[in-house]
Amino acid sequence: MVKIFLYFFMLSNIFALDFTINTRGECDKNCDNTVLVFGGIQGDEPGGFHAASLLLTNYTFTKGKVIVVPNLAFDSIIARNRGTNGDLNRKFAAIKDNDPDFNTIQRIKSLILLPEVKLIVNLHDGSGYFSPKYISKDKNPNRWGNSCIIDQKNINAKYGNLEEIASNTCASINERLLHKLHSYHLKNTNTKDGDEEMLKSLTYFAITNKKAAFANEASKDLPTHERAYYHLIALESYLKAAGIEFTRDFDLNPYSVKKVIEQPIYVTLDNRFLLFLKNSRNRLNYIPVKKDFNYQASNELTAIYKDKNSFIVQYGNRFQTRLYLDNKIEYSNLINKLNLNIDKQIINTNFATIHDAYDSFMVYPINGARVNIIGYNAKGDEAGILIKKNMLQKSFSVDKNGNIYRVEVYENDKFIGAILINFKDKK
Repeated sequence: MVKIFLYFFMLSNIFALDFTINTRGECDKNCDNTVLVFGGIQGDEPGGFHAASLLLTNYTFTKGKVIVVPNLAFDSIIARNRGTNGDLNRKFAAIKDNDPDFNTIQRIKSLILLPEVKLIVNLHDGSGYFSPKYISKDKNPNRWGNSCIIDQKNINAKYGNLEEIASNTCASINERLLHKLHSYHLKNTNTKDGDEEMLKSLTYFAITNKKAAFANEASKDLPTHERAYYHLIALESYLKAAGIEFTRDFDLNPYSVKKVIEQPIYVTLDNRFLLFLKNSRNRLNYIPVKKDFNYQASNELTAIYKDKNSFIVQYGNRFQTRLYLDNKIEYSNLINKLNLNIDKQIINTNFATIHDAYDSFMVYPINGARVNIIGYNAKGDEAGILIKKNMLQKSFSVDKNGNIYRVEVYENDKFIGAILINFKDKK
């Protein structure tokens, strides 16, 4: 009956949009055999960065080690463009010291050059459908979508049989096609023979440093969840090639992938206030946190950034809500727990949590503090009042369906913390 979200992936400042580095798996015997996965090197390719993100939220690695960076060009993801400061994937051969991406490129290179990294996968969404032969204007040798890409046939490194591994990945995907049009093909760019653009790329930098590297492309003609579906099949093939063992908590089909991409996002602000991002209202007013707040999110693709007199909350390149702060707020640490009665069950909870209620809830009175239930109209302290859903004004809910409401606690005018009550239909 009560749902409390306890684990968050990211701690960030509202002004920081740097990419995040995440390590998964066991390390005691397998640090020398690590797979490195990149998503979001170009901000307008959501299939890639969502697939990488799902490795963090929905996969468990039981053998081997995986490093995942799902949001390489985070500022470009938020802006929905290929590259805010130019194409990040064309800066690995040379970059000027004053380039805004200089530090980002150095951080990426340092990851690639980690001694334990042996296989690298960079996820992209490309135009149309690649085919070695011309079939149509959308399926021909000049297209990039739905292809397994290598820079050359082999390198002298572990997993250096690039063509063989990528060909096996293509075959794995082609066994699970949603439509014949989507068929995958191997694309060898033969980079060292004069492909000037690919000479500047992440994968070519990797193979010249004796790291097996592959790019996987899904077609931009497909919806995001179908792109992510194909990326995940490819990722699983590359992980298996490197001996990485894993489980996932969903069936690998487009419907399930769409469902997990759209699962609710939880964000805590200064460990006092929780945002539950699913069908959120377009704006949330009088949020009682300081303007220099930090936040933690349950998904690496979540970002909060300043926009004039408000803050925009975004998941990947999808707008979630806009926050308007109570600019005069100060904090109190009078208490760090809250006592509730939800559907006749007594609960002691931390702040910044969400709880399901089927009938009613009540906050027990707190010495020296007052309770403010947003959407309930009473004078003074609202503790000790049994609240049912029909007693609340729907327009004050945090979701568009009118089910989720804020319960805030103050010492005088100083904010202590808040919880969310989620009214659900009776079973």
